[in-house]
Amino acid sequence: MAGMAAGASSTRAASWGADAPVGEEQARERLLDAAEACYLERGPTRTRMSDIANRAGVHRRTVYDYFPTKDALLAASFVRAISGVLDASEPCWHTAEPFLEQLVNAVVIGLEAARSSPAMALLIGADELGRTFRAAEASDVWSDNLAKALGQRIEAAMAAGEVRDDVTAETMAHWVTRIAFSLAAEPGRPEDGGDAGLIRAFVPACLAPRPAR
Repeated sequence: MAGMAAGASSTRAASWGADAPVGEEQARERLLDAAEACYLERGPTRTRMSDIANRAGVHRRTVYDYFPTKDALLAASFVRAISGVLDASEPCWHTAEPFLEQLVNAVVIGLEAARSSPAMALLIGADELGRTFRAAEASDVWSDNLAKALGQRIEAAMAAGEVRDDVTAETMAHWVTRIAFSLAAEPGRPEDGGDAGLIRAFVPACLAPRPAR
């Protein structure tokens, strides 16, 4: 079994020629760099796996070795791009404010960071939002990231009685993400208070604990 794995790794390395990457992670990063460059030129929808292969200087089969489908590569690109957004919003979680206030601030800051990132702006633009979201939703990596970044925090808030407990933390995390995606593509109107106004008006009200009956 170990011999088979080593053989597969050796075959992958050979496909890069003399400039072989050092390890699987570096190979994936090179392909993601190539994908991002192609997305900037053509947009995600019009980018083909062969375009990415040509940009990376490898055979198309090599791209498929690391990313089995075009959507898998798109989802991986999104997960990489959103890491900067999560980093920007991370300080919002380390305050003495109530959970829902932390959440509102994290979403607002995250939206600002997403719009300032060329890669994120491209992936969540009006023409690409639907495809990117569907690809991310189907990605185990994105699901794991969402659980760690938001789901676990909502679970802790639920245990503390700060959010409703009649729906799951996973459902709430996905709903908040959908709201953020929508606002990223179409910002809140000035007369509604922009993104912050809409988020403050609706997110806390939807996630707050339900009154006892």
